[in-house]
Amino acid sequence: MKSFKQHMVITEAGPTGAEYESIIAVGYNQGKPPYSSSKSKDSGSFSKAKKFLPKTKETKQYKELKPKEKLAVSLEKPYNDTAYKLGLAMRSMTTGKVMTQAGSKQPSTSSLWNGITGKGVDTSKTDVMTNDKISLKKKGGSQLMSASRYEAMATLLGGLEMVGENNQIVDIVRRINNDFDKFLGKSVTSFRQKKGEFANMKPAEYAEKNEKLLGLDKMHNELSDSLSQALDGKKNKNIKEAITYIATTGYKKFPKNSVAIANRLIEFDPNKGIITHNIKTGTPRNMSGQMKSMAAATSFYVNFKTSKINPYSALRTRTGKFEEHNPTLNGLIIETLMKDLNVDTQSLLNEGYAFFTEEKIIEGLFDKAFSSLKKLGKSIKNWFSNIVSKIVEGAQKVFKRVKGLGQKAFEVLFDFLGVEMSNANVRVKGIAGGFANK
Repeated sequence: MKSFKQHMVITEAGPTGAEYESIIAVGYNQGKPPYSSSKSKDSGSFSKAKKFLPKTKETKQYKELKPKEKLAVSLEKPYNDTAYKLGLAMRSMTTGKVMTQAGSKQPSTSSLWNGITGKGVDTSKTDVMTNDKISLKKKGGSQLMSASRYEAMATLLGGLEMVGENNQIVDIVRRINNDFDKFLGKSVTSFRQKKGEFANMKPAEYAEKNEKLLGLDKMHNELSDSLSQALDGKKNKNIKEAITYIATTGYKKFPKNSVAIANRLIEFDPNKGIITHNIKTGTPRNMSGQMKSMAAATSFYVNFKTSKINPYSALRTRTGKFEEHNPTLNGLIIETLMKDLNVDTQSLLNEGYAFFTEEKIIEGLFDKAFSSLKKLGKSIKNWFSNIVSKIVEGAQKVFKRVKGLGQKAFEVLFDFLGVEMSNANVRVKGIAGGFANK
């Protein structure tokens, strides 16, 4: 009689990752070998896996074997054993009568992702589906995901949206608000006390120096630095957790409720036929402890630049109040000055302001103010102090509003500060890196 090993049929080429998914699905759906199309609950999975799951030839000797011996013969075929053990293991990890594969067609990405990366479709994070949407990973391989520039920017912006959704933006806004006050307050204090460059300054010189007092380029550079520091990748664990969640599950990468977004991360060892990691992700609003622990190894940094300055179109098109629109700092300064000077939009249009840049409009309004104060013999420093206080008060209203805007919070904050993301780097390490990298 032939030994059990003489019944083995070994396939020369090993399975790919997608083929392992099929093998596991067959084991989950059919249980014990031998495996066949007649027992298949997911024909797609079986058709991909069947070349690795050959039937044992039913020789006379085989037919004489007892059921347990027949099973042993079937399990001697290497991938029959893998399918059986991993299918059984998966049954203890998830629920659902049938396991199906997500399919080879790449799903559509979200508008956020497509807009930044230019990718309208991408690889699904979900590989197989039961009652869970599972991302499967073979043990080994790279444990590091280092995103390209635009992938990193999309991941980080998605993470910031997620932080906003979870109402975790308060500390970040408080930091920026404090820096904003310090920046303007420093200029005002120097002005009041006539220190440094303000010492012995004649009234006429204030107009020439207003760019240094409230220069837009300098202000935006200061605020860009402040924002980068507020989003420090070493200190902000909420953003790190959001990035890790997005990188491993596909949340924000794919549209809401897409089957491509995974909610379970499972790593398997095909040689031992065991599950080595079974990670429940939790929800975006209630992330699992396992996900938060993995995020400790994630790092990121981000840089900002001043947004392009265009002609102030609001002078031509805006009819409402500042608070009724997505506010900008430049708009706040302009409207504060216009209100203080009792100047309306039409009068500025008549003076040729329509196609001025925001910076030129602000300079022009300061010129008007200084000229008027000089004629009236009033204190420029007191007037300037009052104007800055009004600007700070307006900014604080915006910061307070931002805290309650959910996923749009950072979008509105960036618009207000007049900055945009110029570069980002995201690195996800460890087991999370393995799932992010697949």
